[in-house]
Amino acid sequence: MQIVAVLLNMALQDKPANHQRVRDLLGTVEIQPGALVIVPEMFETGFSMNLEAVAQSEAREGEALLRELAREHDAAVMGGIASPIEDDSSANECVAFAPDGKQLVRYRKMQPFSVSREGDYFRAGDTHQLFEWQGVKIAPFICYDLRFPEIFRPAVKQGAELITVIACWPAVRSEHWVRLLQARAIENLACVVGVNRCGEEPRLVFDGRTSAFDQQGKQLFQASPEEQVLTAEIDIGELRRWRSKFPALRDIVYC
Repeated sequence: MQIVAVLLNMALQDKPANHQRVRDLLGTVEIQPGALVIVPEMFETGFSMNLEAVAQSEAREGEALLRELAREHDAAVMGGIASPIEDDSSANECVAFAPDGKQLVRYRKMQPFSVSREGDYFRAGDTHQLFEWQGVKIAPFICYDLRFPEIFRPAVKQGAELITVIACWPAVRSEHWVRLLQARAIENLACVVGVNRCGEEPRLVFDGRTSAFDQQGKQLFQASPEEQVLTAEIDIGELRRWRSKFPALRDIVYC
């Protein structure tokens, strides 16, 4: 299965501009039918606590764009959105859609970023989610979730083979980002794809480093800090052979 990862330089709280950027970037690559296309956390606006600016309206325009792109490219398209405001709060979610418009998954970030008081504005999720695409079982996560390996293991025990992490992860901690993605791949005998943003905001710099690792921790790609689209082929047969050969998941006792 082809993975298409979009490294986006988001215009802060400018939904039309970011929608167009995603369209333009996807137009620069050849996307295979049945691919999985991934765009970052809160791709419409950047990571912000300004709910009036980041939350979708009841029309859910961000999700509509992902559906359109899935149809246009005959691929599954995954991205991060903020749900419509309800009881003065939103939810930081990852959604994916099939080419026929069907929703494949809706995952709510389980670990709000306490440093920015994210939990005061966005309702936290309480469980992982799994979906299947092209015969591959996929578990999506969001940004700060990456620092908590215990929330990944139940998804893998239920069969997750590909783990995705969408993020707005700043440059000051980008080495953590890459090493934790690699660790999640090695310890879970899973392919892991982390799709980050790039660019600058008033107080933050983002250096991208969108990365993918195979089930043994071998890096499949790593992005430079510029806006770009990266692709890789996931060899799910090789992942399954490795899981059959190496007993780490079968030997789990404490979980």
